[in-house]
Amino acid sequence: MSDSVADDAVQFLRESNDAEAHNRQEGLDDLQFSYGDQWNAQMQNARQLEARPWFVINETDSYIRQICNQMRQQRPRIKAHGVNSSADAKTAEIITGICRHIEELSDADNAYDMAGEFAVRMGWGYWRLTGDYCKDDSFEQDIRILPIWNPFSVSFDRYSHAPDGADQRKCLISDKIKKEEFQRLYPDADPDNFTIRAVGDQQGDWLDKDSVRIAEFYRVEESKSKLFHLSDGTSRWDGELPDAGLMEKAGLQIKGDRVSWRKKVHWYKVTSHQVLESRELPGRYIPVVPVYGANLVIDGRVRRFGVTRMAKDPQRMLNYWQTAITEMVALAAKAKWVAPAAALDGFEREWERANVVAYPVLKYNHQDEGGNPIPEPTRQAPEPPPEGAMAAAQLAHDNLQRVLGMFDPAMRNEGNVSGKALNAEQQQSDMSNYHFYDNLTRSIKHTGRIILDWIPAYYGKKRVMRIIGNDGKPDLVTINDDQVVGNILRNDVTVGEYDVVMETGPGYNSKRQEAVASMAPLLQGPNNPLMQVAGDLFFRNMDFPGADVIADRLAAANPLAQIDDKSDIPPRAQMMIKQLQQQLQGAGQQMQAMQMQLKNRGDVEGMKEAAETHRLTIKEQGEDRRSRQEDATWQHDIAMREHGKLGVAEIDGIVKLLLAHKDGELRKLEIAASKEQAQARAGNGKS
Repeated sequence: MSDSVADDAVQFLRESNDAEAHNRQEGLDDLQFSYGDQWNAQMQNARQLEARPWFVINETDSYIRQICNQMRQQRPRIKAHGVNSSADAKTAEIITGICRHIEELSDADNAYDMAGEFAVRMGWGYWRLTGDYCKDDSFEQDIRILPIWNPFSVSFDRYSHAPDGADQRKCLISDKIKKEEFQRLYPDADPDNFTIRAVGDQQGDWLDKDSVRIAEFYRVEESKSKLFHLSDGTSRWDGELPDAGLMEKAGLQIKGDRVSWRKKVHWYKVTSHQVLESRELPGRYIPVVPVYGANLVIDGRVRRFGVTRMAKDPQRMLNYWQTAITEMVALAAKAKWVAPAAALDGFEREWERANVVAYPVLKYNHQDEGGNPIPEPTRQAPEPPPEGAMAAAQLAHDNLQRVLGMFDPAMRNEGNVSGKALNAEQQQSDMSNYHFYDNLTRSIKHTGRIILDWIPAYYGKKRVMRIIGNDGKPDLVTINDDQVVGNILRNDVTVGEYDVVMETGPGYNSKRQEAVASMAPLLQGPNNPLMQVAGDLFFRNMDFPGADVIADRLAAANPLAQIDDKSDIPPRAQMMIKQLQQQLQGAGQQMQAMQMQLKNRGDVEGMKEAAETHRLTIKEQGEDRRSRQEDATWQHDIAMREHGKLGVAEIDGIVKLLLAHKDGELRKLEIAASKEQAQARAGNGKS
């Protein structure tokens, strides 16, 4: 097997190079010409021997850059679309985001631009796809899109006729490395790799004195196999059918079968007689994508060419006549002074250098020795540029524009011409080379198909990864999630069939600026209802600082703008739900307002009743207080009267007591006085 693969690679390289020898030689010449090697070697050597100039006014390169830069401004974009009932729109958006992630991770723009420029300059270019680990310490892999710096290192299938190379069966990318480097990289390789073959041996291109050719050989290997059609609509190859018990348990039956070709893509790294590495690739396509310029089949041979091929002769004419004009003007007589020799006697040095030195004064002799006047020096007019050569150079320039179909409308039209007319003529010129952009779009579309074939192999497990939206903003999603939605895993990118639909035209930034210009007139005017509905979109497309903040604030007040892109509910259904929620919210607010109104009415009535009750209470309390006051006054009067009566009685009693006491004291005094009088009388009687 190893020998057969290596022999097949050697044979394929030889056959491919033989079939493409004319295209390779002409393409190399076109490439060198576009970069300035535009003079015939014989003419250049002849002029060099004669010390004559040769100039390159490389207008071809400016036209090439104009085509390439236009392709860069309007990059085609990959978009996945479902093609069967197992696919869904949200998963298609995720797959589209994965494709953009792959392009961003790989810097795919560089690969596209390089291959596209090679196609414009010489007729074809390539890029390739491969898989690589995300990091050195990771087991997760990513798909990469890599440029092929040297298109001549690719030997393509000579039987491939598809404009995007989808039908190729074999492809080989080769390069030569030093023998020492080969031994370092592959120490276990067969030492016969360093055996120099005989002259004329078909393996001679693989080995020379100092280097060894190593090739990456892609080959589509086909084998006949029986394909079974099952009752659930799926198909299985022979050998992949479950056993009869499982099929019966699952309710599956075989509805039919047919013999078909089963394709497998294999990759080998080979030398002239040994396979160094090998593996089977996922998918059905060889991951080397060509970009073609113009393709024509002439006399059974495919001729590939770009812009340079048809521009060579007008460019050579332009170089020749521009060189001739320069040479004629340079060799023409400079502006000279004519004067009698006697007039310059003594001033020869100044007049000899008058053509290169700006003297403020040039002196001359106005008289001879005899006093006779001498005519003053006169200046001769310089020789005009050769009009015939200038007309021929202009004709060569015009021929170059006619051949390329690219005209400058501002230079062709004289007088007042509207901008609309200039734009229409510019678009007409752009159409002359639109096939380069269209071919690039086809190749990127085929790249998208290869990625779709590879996604189940590289992104078939649960994984959190970045996806990139239409606006270039990244987001993180979980693919092949454990959550089950509708009997399938959430965001399962391994289920369903998808195809690629290309988006062309201006890029997102250009479309955003056009959207602002288109929406501005619609949103003018005070209290514009459209501003409430789409105002956040208008500001989100603007570039000035703070535009996103304004957009977020407007979106916060707009229920229609609060759509969750990650939800499983379709956006239209979300908008309907938001509208219903808004209506319910409005109804709830009205109900609350009515409840508040009713409550306010109840509060007013309650306040009135409370006030009336309070008034009655106060009135009752006043009457009760007055009654109590009257009772108290009456009781006080009675008490005072009773107290007065008691006081009078007490006073009377006291008076009586006092009087009684006084009477007792008086009686005692009287008794004592009586006794004293009796004693006195008794004493008088004795005496």
